[in-house]
Amino acid sequence: MKKIKIGLVGVYLTKFNVSLALNEYQRAIRALEKLSRETEIFDFYPIPKPLISKEEAIKAQRQMEEQNLDFLIIHHSSFSSGEIILPLAEIDTYLGMWAIPEPTEEGPLPLGSLVGVNMYASILGHYLRDYKIRFKWFFGSPESETFIESFKVTLKAIRTIKSLRDSRIGLIGGIAQGFYDLYFDERRLRSIYGVSVYTHELSEVLKKAESYSENKIGRLIEDIKTEGQSKNIDKKYFEKAARVYLALEEISRENGYEALAISCWPKFQDEYEFAPCSTIGRLNQNGIVAACEGDILGALSMLILNYLNDNKYPATIMDLPKFDMKDDSLLLWHCGPSAQWWANDKGMTYCTHFNLGVRRPDGSFQKVGIVNDLIFKEQDVTIMRIVNDGTRMLLTTGRTIDQNKKSYDGSRGWLGEVRMINKKVSALDFVNTVIVYRLPHHFPLALGNLGDELMEISSWLGVEPLEPVPYRKYMQNPR
Repeated sequence: MKKIKIGLVGVYLTKFNVSLALNEYQRAIRALEKLSRETEIFDFYPIPKPLISKEEAIKAQRQMEEQNLDFLIIHHSSFSSGEIILPLAEIDTYLGMWAIPEPTEEGPLPLGSLVGVNMYASILGHYLRDYKIRFKWFFGSPESETFIESFKVTLKAIRTIKSLRDSRIGLIGGIAQGFYDLYFDERRLRSIYGVSVYTHELSEVLKKAESYSENKIGRLIEDIKTEGQSKNIDKKYFEKAARVYLALEEISRENGYEALAISCWPKFQDEYEFAPCSTIGRLNQNGIVAACEGDILGALSMLILNYLNDNKYPATIMDLPKFDMKDDSLLLWHCGPSAQWWANDKGMTYCTHFNLGVRRPDGSFQKVGIVNDLIFKEQDVTIMRIVNDGTRMLLTTGRTIDQNKKSYDGSRGWLGEVRMINKKVSALDFVNTVIVYRLPHHFPLALGNLGDELMEISSWLGVEPLEPVPYRKYMQNPR
């Protein structure tokens, strides 16, 4: 995760309470300096005194441009001249405007801070409308919950956006055969998110996999076996799991990849008689984002979710095979690619893949590989998927529920309390939304309610969050 650079300038006017405005600005500087030390997320660059003229603003503009800021906050220490915003708006950075409460209830207006924010917002929206300048406004004293909670959302959002810039995703073996819904436009991803995609043939992975010594593989096999309970797994699959894990880890490290999208079938079965589902889970467990079936947009979505969780709780990627209208829940399931940490108290069991394998010469079908069989622990979670080549976002929050509810073998959990962009929806409405929008069949899933941070990311990047589409008996076309 990259550290971000935040600048602060104050603005004021001598027709208001000058001493109060100057004191409020210094109070803001002290508070953000303290927060910078405590969080270690951002470096802080304040202009020591608030600005009163366009000339001072031009000088501040030059100083801030030298810092290559990620975010600039304009602290409205009082009402101020509209000319000041013009040079500040030219700085190539994200912009925030901070209004502070008035210290009195009656008599002469002391500061006019909120009026100043209102005017600057209008100048950006009308006089400078062709520049399409995005900004976020804040309100409150530096110690207030209103300000601090909003500011922390911005910190996480902008840090995630910066960390994405120049990220590299490796596509291993291409998109899975026939999965045309996972196709993507790399140019759009580069333009919006700053990420690049690099391709590798599966043969490169398998060549590396077979190059490791027996001693090295043997040690890793023992580590893998201790991480889950084995259910009749042939030892040759543990060996292949170790070899494929090392190969993918090495490719990721050598190329500086932040994420991988792995074509886990059918090539792996045809060329190596192996299903790498558990290996994908282990990569995620150990900090390498790994998506199934060559899903680049799924890998990008998982990477964003991991950044928002400070890379502490690896995301996973799910299918949606079933929903229950009785309790408005969704079954999130996949063959077995989820990291070990998702498992509830029953833990994780290694199983042979349920339906992937190879056809033997005698006509028999041999199931192959290893999957992570586990049920999700109960916790708040977020589904987020980048769609339409990066221009739109599916955003849903909820909670994994009912550990004893029947479900299919694999990595899975039932999701209840479903909300889309903070609007309560039924399970049927959610499924209807997915189908009507023609969304891909993969759903990246992460710990916690990350809705606020993702909504902010979508605002900065100009990515449209999808509105829920309630189910109707008649045919519905995508919006």
